[in-house]
Amino acid sequence: MSDAAGLPKVDLLKGRFHIFRRLNSAYWWVGFHHKGKYIRQSTKEKEQQPAETIAERWYFEKQFQLQNGKLITSTKTFGSATKRALERYADAVKRGERSERTLESIIGVLNSRVLPFFERKPIESITNQTWFEFKEEMYTTYPDIRRGTLHQYKNALRVVLNDAYQAGIIQNLPVFKDTYKSSRIESPRPWFTFKEYNKLLVNIRSHITHLKKTKPRWVEGAEELYDYVIFGTNTGMRVSEMSNVRFCDIEIKSEQRKRYLIIRNIKGKRGTGTCKSYYGAVSAFERLAKRRNIKNSNSSEELLFPTHHRDMFNEVLKKADLKYSKTQPPAKRDFVSLRATYICFRLLNNADIFDIATNCRTSPEIIKESYAKYLGGEMMKNINKTNEKVDGWDA
Repeated sequence: MSDAAGLPKVDLLKGRFHIFRRLNSAYWWVGFHHKGKYIRQSTKEKEQQPAETIAERWYFEKQFQLQNGKLITSTKTFGSATKRALERYADAVKRGERSERTLESIIGVLNSRVLPFFERKPIESITNQTWFEFKEEMYTTYPDIRRGTLHQYKNALRVVLNDAYQAGIIQNLPVFKDTYKSSRIESPRPWFTFKEYNKLLVNIRSHITHLKKTKPRWVEGAEELYDYVIFGTNTGMRVSEMSNVRFCDIEIKSEQRKRYLIIRNIKGKRGTGTCKSYYGAVSAFERLAKRRNIKNSNSSEELLFPTHHRDMFNEVLKKADLKYSKTQPPAKRDFVSLRATYICFRLLNNADIFDIATNCRTSPEIIKESYAKYLGGEMMKNINKTNEKVDGWDA
């Protein structure tokens, strides 16, 4: 027998089910019809005889599942649900409720490894067990995959499932329970110490000087990188937030004869917020406006940072021996480290944790757990305070 495409097709058990070949597939497939729906799956066998054996066992398993109501036959797949979820997320970006950079990140994660595994699966069939099957495939294919990468996959998966739940496509949200062979190694968010931060700025300035002699067309990019670093470490803004900020969102104000920035309409993963910068951000902001020839920044809707020079930043970090922190274990630094540096600098200058959290659009708990507890004695400026009536024990 053969199907309409001229490919082999073999009926089994008097036509109750059949095996067949598909275009662009080296394997035999098995399928049968049930209440107007076509249920099929690859046998993963290239030869007909073993394919028939696999197909027969698969057919009876499906019949058992149908009788017990355990077989999902919905035509609403994860792939179709993903398309709808991303369209709705894009609408939220247009309304200013979500970040465009976050959307781009979700799309990248879904397309990389999540969709190839889940795309054809019925949306109702995705459970905690399905997630574990996906994890096992990732561990098998990529033995060195990190826990944080799997967490990104899980978050992207949840975006689609949450949208399907809100739309009534699925009646229950699966709860993913992860187990790991080893506990997470706690470490501080990678930041730059005062000495390292100064070293970073010196190396970016040296890079600018070098480019003026060798690659003049990259000089402006290096100067933008310099201002990006200063702006990030003086505001504590997230990378996604800095990519959305416009000149018109920023106002220069003064206190105690020092100027600072008020940044409004900050669009990030926590919605829209406002930030008060530290004093160093003003000079970076003014240089950016001058370089771009923006006469009236209050009315300009141009993005402050239309380009992020990640490759150049990594090049400078490596040359300056700053790519990895000196902590144990070493932590890899990137643009996210600028926000961490702002937070740590404020903590070390005795700024209130609640104020820092509010200004960074996060929670005091995150500040305490991810930063404060690792700074320890460095924050305790009065720890060695001595009462004159009590003898010390220094020799």
